[in-house]
Amino acid sequence: MSDVNKIITITISYFLTLHLVGCKQESNAMEIVLNSLEAHGGIDKWRGVKEISYQKTTILFDSLGVVEKKGVQKHKNTFQPDFTGEISWQEDSIQKLVLFKNGKTEVFYNDMLQNDSSLEEKYHKNIMAAHYVIWQPYKLLDVDAHLHFVGQEQINGTLANVVKAIYFGEDGLPANTWWYYFDAKTYKLIGNMVHHGETYSYIKNIKYETKTGLSLNAERKSYRVDSLRNIKFLKAQYFYKILSLKE
Repeated sequence: MSDVNKIITITISYFLTLHLVGCKQESNAMEIVLNSLEAHGGIDKWRGVKEISYQKTTILFDSLGVVEKKGVQKHKNTFQPDFTGEISWQEDSIQKLVLFKNGKTEVFYNDMLQNDSSLEEKYHKNIMAAHYVIWQPYKLLDVDAHLHFVGQEQINGTLANVVKAIYFGEDGLPANTWWYYFDAKTYKLIGNMVHHGETYSYIKNIKYETKTGLSLNAERKSYRVDSLRNIKFLKAQYFYKILSLKE
């Protein structure tokens, strides 16, 4: 075999190995996610939910631990036949309502429709972000979640399987990157880290709810961290109360 043929053979083998390793990582990642869904009630139960309503309390802190803001919102998501979202809350003596239906977002202040595209864009993102968080880890089945198995890490004394989820923007570049931490024994979701823009946040699951049978988040703490997950300060605390779930 000539030197050129040897180089070609080695190159093909190298890229074939990379491809197989990549496929294996994706396979492991999806296997972990499916096991987690079973640990959180079973995939059939997730798919059978038609509607969920819940109350979300958010407390924001500054870097010194002083409360900056506290708010309570009511959320309602319908999944069948199509996804719709609704958020309502009181803020600065204004009753606010955001509705997402048929691909359109509407914003109301004291029952008055706000014809402001910037508000529509802002609150559309809020509805989708809230839906993404409350519906973890099921949202990892979405086709736009590019999953990779990273390995195992110790998270607060618990051995965890780490799955990385990359979401790409319209420009084809990574827009958000999430790290999901699953208990290696129970497969329950115990936390996340997210890289958005120039910041990293680590979100720790403190408590699960027991009303729905899906072990959804009941209490979470969000920390501002660096890329190595070293905690800088507590940024937010979240409390979730399930109001109803229809199957």
